[in-house]
Amino acid sequence: MATPDTVARAVIRHRLDASPALELQFGITPMMDVSGLQVLQDDLKRLASPWERLVATESIAIAIPDEPGVYMFVWRPAIKLAMADRTEGSFHQVLYIGHAGGAGELGNTLRNRYRNYKKHLRGNPEDLWTREPPTNRDDRLTYYLALRPLEYWFATVDDRSMIRNLESRLIHLYNPPINTRGGPTLRGRLSTIPRPALRS
Repeated sequence: MATPDTVARAVIRHRLDASPALELQFGITPMMDVSGLQVLQDDLKRLASPWERLVATESIAIAIPDEPGVYMFVWRPAIKLAMADRTEGSFHQVLYIGHAGGAGELGNTLRNRYRNYKKHLRGNPEDLWTREPPTNRDDRLTYYLALRPLEYWFATVDDRSMIRNLESRLIHLYNPPINTRGGPTLRGRLSTIPRPALRS
């Protein structure tokens, strides 16, 4: 089972091995689409509660609202940089984005959805070093949710008709490695395009 201790021991055990890589692909266009980002921010501010975050453990379901909304599993490695304005800069990576209680999904809540992820939080962190990243959704959840420290970010949304739309736009923006559908359309590396010959 993935706990901070088992993850720490796996890191120590494999620190001399070649490191496994997290498969990340960001879409430059959605990240730099200032007007699109502003509309998404405005819609989240208008439609959703402020985001909350909890350390992702099996026991936090009771602290999660029994309401519809959107959520993310976020990996936050323990590095923090002291900034000149006295804040802290830290790295975080969105691993998975989901929704609960969209239109026609009565009874599906953030709390109920989180309970479905308990089994994935029990993944073996050793798999990160000893297995290839799996290709199906359930196995990818178990594989990547073994990363620690792991947080669960969520926001409640009263207007059920907008939940799937917000989820879709967040997936398109962040392109999380576990979500296999809904991400941005990405082209191959520019290096595959023939370059003109240089003149001497």
